[in-house]
Amino acid sequence: MSAEQIKNIEDLIPLGDGKKIVNYKINRLTAPGENYGSLMLSVDITVKTSTGNEEIHAIAKAIPPSEFIQELFNVQVTFRNEIAFYKKIIPLLQDFQRQHGVKEVIDFVPKYYGSRLNLKGNEDKVDQDAVLLLENLKVANYDTLDRTRGFDLDAAKLIITDLAQFHAVPLALKLEKPEVFESEIKPFLIQWGPKGGPRDQFIKQVNDLIDDIDELKQFKEKILKTFDEDFTPSEPRETCATIVHNDCWVNNFLLKIENGKSVKSVMVDYQMCSYGSPARDIVFFLFSSVKEDVLKQYYDDLIKLYYQTFTSVLEELYCVTSFTFEALQEEINHEANLQFRHITFMLYPMFIPKAEVQDIADLNFKSMLNHKIPDAHKRKFTFVVNEFIKRNWI
Repeated sequence: MSAEQIKNIEDLIPLGDGKKIVNYKINRLTAPGENYGSLMLSVDITVKTSTGNEEIHAIAKAIPPSEFIQELFNVQVTFRNEIAFYKKIIPLLQDFQRQHGVKEVIDFVPKYYGSRLNLKGNEDKVDQDAVLLLENLKVANYDTLDRTRGFDLDAAKLIITDLAQFHAVPLALKLEKPEVFESEIKPFLIQWGPKGGPRDQFIKQVNDLIDDIDELKQFKEKILKTFDEDFTPSEPRETCATIVHNDCWVNNFLLKIENGKSVKSVMVDYQMCSYGSPARDIVFFLFSSVKEDVLKQYYDDLIKLYYQTFTSVLEELYCVTSFTFEALQEEINHEANLQFRHITFMLYPMFIPKAEVQDIADLNFKSMLNHKIPDAHKRKFTFVVNEFIKRNWI
């Protein structure tokens, strides 16, 4: 799929009788560096109805043109999984909430319009005609923030609350209806871990980064020891295993800001969802995407807010578990080492200088890592290392 055309767009959206697409315009949605796992386009559609014209403002998510990114994100699996998340899993979770009398169901996902894997109408292969069509939230005044700055306290509270609901609702469903979870949700949850990319090159970059930061040289052996293992997570511990997003960084959250304050958050990019500990998302989100001064002062408060929301959602769904606050802290301690490697890797694309950002069509592993490391990257990495050592996570 190109930036000029979406073939058979009329087949993507079920419009109903008497409605017809009469025009549409397509533009590139994201600038280089804002999205790495897919090609994002804005699609403005004019629909003729019996009473006049309607406008649909959507985004089209297509597979990236780069073979490197296709392999890294395993698009043959993850693209179809993301379609299933919007088309099947979210409605299933919302219906489960309504069955328990919940009025304010999950609402931190964009509206789903339609999708396809190819133009052949089969399930064989995800190809260049694959597309996922979703609501364009930027029209409703949602936007991403500067990925190098991170979220303030208001935004962090909104997102950590949404994450707690995102984790708790499927957990309750799993415990009450395990057969439904196994048949309707589990097949679309991957064994998380990026594919491809020379690991030795990444470790060399980290080694060089440490050598360039005097404060961290004393911790060099401790830091590099964490990379003795790869990114593959350990087997999930069933006590609290649930759906995990796995990619909770700044660019995957859109915020609505009113009078300078974040009032609503929406989470996107569900292609990497897996089955595992909610602590994976908690640690990665907080230490990759929240401002350092906020974490220093409010880390404990944010963890408590997560736990309070998590348990209240379970109670709302009549789900009784023995998952204590101490158990959550244990999960965080258990998952933090892997997330240190995840965060360390993500800091490279997060802080890549804008002048050096490659278009997604030209992106490769070398271009993601081999660039001049800005001071903001060094400060963030130093902060993460010190916080993880302080908590005995590495």
